[in-house]
Amino acid sequence: MRKASMLDSPEWLAVTVKAARFDPYVALLDVCIGIPRLLERTDDLAKAGNPPDQITSLIADSEALVAHAFTWLSNFEKNGPRYDMVPLSTFPTFFDICADRVFDPVFDFHYFGAGICYLIYWMSMLILQSNTFKLLRQHRHLELKQLMMWDRQLGGYADSICRSVPYNCRAVTGYAAKFGSLTPLVVARKYFEMKGAAKEKEAKWCEEVYVAARVPGLYSTPVPLEPLKGVKETVDGGTKKYI
Repeated sequence: MRKASMLDSPEWLAVTVKAARFDPYVALLDVCIGIPRLLERTDDLAKAGNPPDQITSLIADSEALVAHAFTWLSNFEKNGPRYDMVPLSTFPTFFDICADRVFDPVFDFHYFGAGICYLIYWMSMLILQSNTFKLLRQHRHLELKQLMMWDRQLGGYADSICRSVPYNCRAVTGYAAKFGSLTPLVVARKYFEMKGAAKEKEAKWCEEVYVAARVPGLYSTPVPLEPLKGVKETVDGGTKKYI
């Protein structure tokens, strides 16, 4: 989770870049594959005594990857968002999973692949930007306005993940979509948990949906809600007021 992958090397990315020009999914993965290396470098900072030059380099590289992600989204939505906002009641079978309307309205993606790309994007940005925010808060001075902007941005990613789940829990999408939405849901839940009482309702919703939406027979033992320790460490740190 927090270890660099050989797949983010310039040599490998050179192989995928041609396909990425035609396939937004491949292009998105080329962005996301760079996140583990940044997390690993963040962990190594403390071990090295937080050298100022390494901190500056890491923050700059994190911001560069975020810019790359923003460019991907801009290209992906060049003809507009690939979803519509609809009432939760549009997906009536979701009420069998969770009757609580914490997130209403929700996303109705134009097609299955778009929903998967958005989920991966929002989850990855929540992880990446949580880490960048943690670095800035620890090693730079942030004004109150900046803290609020970061809080709004990170909360938006978590919120978007949750509003994507009902679409992916439809019977017509099968178990693949349902299973694919659970990991992003865990990431969102970690964010809401770190916000404390202010987001208790949202965290509870994530937990209920996670348990109820599991794919039958896929797990031989009860599935813990703490499968991603690295994610928790990423969004953790210090005060809970601003994640």
